[in-house]
Amino acid sequence: MQTNTAALLLLCALSSCLASGDPVRGPSEDDTVLARVDGKPVAGAAYRCWLADVYGKPARDEYIGLWLMEREARRLCIEVSAQEIDTARESLWTGWIRERLNGDPSALDEELARQGHDRASYQRWFYWQKHRELLASKIIRHERKIDETLLQQRFERDFGPQGVRTQVRLLVLTRARLALKLSQEKGARTLTAAELDEQLMENAQAIRARALAGEKFEDLVRAESDDLAVRKNGGLCDDQQWRVRGLSFVHAAEAAPLNVVQAPVANSSGIDLFEVVSREQTAYADVRENLRAQLLAETASLEEVTALDRRLRSASRIEQP
Repeated sequence: MQTNTAALLLLCALSSCLASGDPVRGPSEDDTVLARVDGKPVAGAAYRCWLADVYGKPARDEYIGLWLMEREARRLCIEVSAQEIDTARESLWTGWIRERLNGDPSALDEELARQGHDRASYQRWFYWQKHRELLASKIIRHERKIDETLLQQRFERDFGPQGVRTQVRLLVLTRARLALKLSQEKGARTLTAAELDEQLMENAQAIRARALAGEKFEDLVRAESDDLAVRKNGGLCDDQQWRVRGLSFVHAAEAAPLNVVQAPVANSSGIDLFEVVSREQTAYADVRENLRAQLLAETASLEEVTALDRRLRSASRIEQP
């Protein structure tokens, strides 16, 4: 945080030394006196020049990127209000109080001090961070183009291939877990890989028979699955989770009827048992406009911000002394 504070102060310095035309403005323009020592002022201008000399090119480049972004925002008539930044800061502090400080607002000043700040200095630091973030996001959303390919990709991500969202309940049996269990039995010999696979299949068939005989499959998952995460949630998996288990599993799941435990499906590490819990069909036309609105409103990604910065720099002639 102290490094960020120094970078902030350097940006303030550069805003007066480098900017021409319309400089980037922080929350306060009155910084001519850095401090008073024994009643005598320490000039802010000298301090800013010191920062520029010490921290040099990286922070200067960061400031120029912000300057270019401000210029682009003015061209597009885009603004970030002080109210937006204040609201974001208060929301952040409220979250800290709730999550870090056990609901004690009086502990906020101590937390800020631990980061090298008081409320006023943190407000200034946060201004620059959030100002740039919001500005970039607004510019990117203004220019964002949503084509059919992107809409289809988001549709399949959210609603499954061809709009079919399938939930399965999964029970995982692994060769490694079986080998470990057998090795702990007194006098047991080490089985070959083929023998382990045979034993694993027998175990899977026995569990399936219990389910078909009437035992609740969720209870069997919690008792018998070798995957602890699966046991914890009763084996429920959405499309993104079960489709990574291999083509054999995917083909079996897509063809399976609802609520019937299917034949064991082998994979590279063991065997899966599953049942399809639900299938939900969504028509693309019914959600297309909602998907477009969501994509347009999404906060800019790091990749988008980087591309914006690169585009603005490449379109400008930047000369540095």
